[in-house]
Amino acid sequence: MIRTITPQDLRSLMAGPSPHAVLDVREPMEFHEAQIFRSTSLPRGALEFRIAKLVPVRSLPVAVLDEGGPRAGRAAKTLEGLGYPDVRLLEGGLAGWRAAGLPTVSGTNVPSKDFGEQVHVQEAVPEIGAGELFGLINGPAPPRIFDARTEAEYERFSVPTARSLPGGEFILHAWDLMQDQSTPLIINCAGRTRSIIGAQTLRRLGVPAVRALRNGGMGIMLAGLPLDRGKPAAVPAPSARSRAHAEELAARVAAEEGVPFVTAGELEALLASAERETVYLFDVRLAPEFRAGHIPGAVSIPGGQAVQRTDEAVAVRAGRVVTCCGANARGVMTAYWLRRMGLRACVLRGGLGAWREAGLPLAQGEGGASGEGPAEAAEPLGLAEARRIAPGLAPEEAREMAPGAVILDVGPSPAFREGHLAGARWASRAWLEDRAGEWVPSKESPVLVACGDGMRSVLAARTLAGMGYARAAYLTGGKRAWARAGLPLEAGEKGIFETPQDVALKPYDIGRQAMESYLSWEEALGSKYRERG
Repeated sequence: MIRTITPQDLRSLMAGPSPHAVLDVREPMEFHEAQIFRSTSLPRGALEFRIAKLVPVRSLPVAVLDEGGPRAGRAAKTLEGLGYPDVRLLEGGLAGWRAAGLPTVSGTNVPSKDFGEQVHVQEAVPEIGAGELFGLINGPAPPRIFDARTEAEYERFSVPTARSLPGGEFILHAWDLMQDQSTPLIINCAGRTRSIIGAQTLRRLGVPAVRALRNGGMGIMLAGLPLDRGKPAAVPAPSARSRAHAEELAARVAAEEGVPFVTAGELEALLASAERETVYLFDVRLAPEFRAGHIPGAVSIPGGQAVQRTDEAVAVRAGRVVTCCGANARGVMTAYWLRRMGLRACVLRGGLGAWREAGLPLAQGEGGASGEGPAEAAEPLGLAEARRIAPGLAPEEAREMAPGAVILDVGPSPAFREGHLAGARWASRAWLEDRAGEWVPSKESPVLVACGDGMRSVLAARTLAGMGYARAAYLTGGKRAWARAGLPLEAGEKGIFETPQDVALKPYDIGRQAMESYLSWEEALGSKYRERG
């Protein structure tokens, strides 16, 4: 029987030092609108894919919540079935938390954004507004502008003349940037946090006259000024001298700030004890470097994104975080910021070079997140059992079944819009038990379940089989296999009958009012730090 936990007891658990996780299993947009501060968003439909990375020690207490409905209870049962024995259901869910007079916050990656505003206030990070920046761009001495976001974000839109330089790379370029002290140096992101952290990183490393672009790309949009769109991200390579200097800077920062190191042998022992102690291993290099070779079990999360997305990547705040890169520089700078955020971060001394020298193996390929979203396992927990329960159909078999079947696409809604089987209905896996009777009124109907790679559809087909849908099957290999077989997909909104909540929209995707509200909210996070002086 699932245990429960009262709001007051959960608050005490979260305030204490003992390792635990608090998982909110609602959809991302629901989480964005209201959440418990420092809880982790783990939508029920992604649970089997992400839980092993988020909570590797299965014996820890895991509190689960939703809005006060049935999803948390179902998620708790799933967790118990996956080997998590100490699952606790928040009484009344988020509604019960609020009814107890306890606070909630809104937004995405709130702990990181709150920290960014704290740094902005306490370090007095200098800024430049959109109008002044464009005056410089169009003037006789244009500034150097570096975009601290991911390369994919840069390609979506960028500040005119800005170059892509993800924030975790800044330490590698510090020497090169210091060689020109007469040209203004500006750091931007889409909003505020990564501009602030990026600018302060360079200031901490001794780079002079650096400023953050106030309100980032959204500030430019609100000022009615132009942005570049679709410009390829070409991250510049640091000079050999700058790389060497970065290691000197890292040694100095580590000594001054007390950033600890672990050896390759110590890390190997830590990873071997992963069932007893929570260890997060973050490879903070860029994604292509990670794919070329990484420590088995590492998650790819480039340094700037690690600071930006702590709540997505670290569910057990009492756990240990080990950062690694090619040598020391990027690992030290990331660990420095994570430690300032209250995490137990340390660095693999010597990085992958030391790991190789110790004769330890490397893996290749994706192996984890690319920095664009939460880390998901290549194969979800419970997949083998699900395959034993629900049958799979090859694309040709599925094509023969499709005309007389109800087709449910349980992948992300953006992927559905990009391509789906003709006649398919987008179906959020989070609501499958509640909506299946509406989507498939007769349990005698044949049901074909699809998704991108065939993983989520296996789990969904198993659920349907457990509900009595005896003719439920999944598309083996998913829509990728369907397309490889030369079979057609349709694009567009047709088949989406309710507003998806599986993606938290960016303010700039919504409109002016959303951007203004978001930036006002973000700036207001810093008010408590100003009041404290």
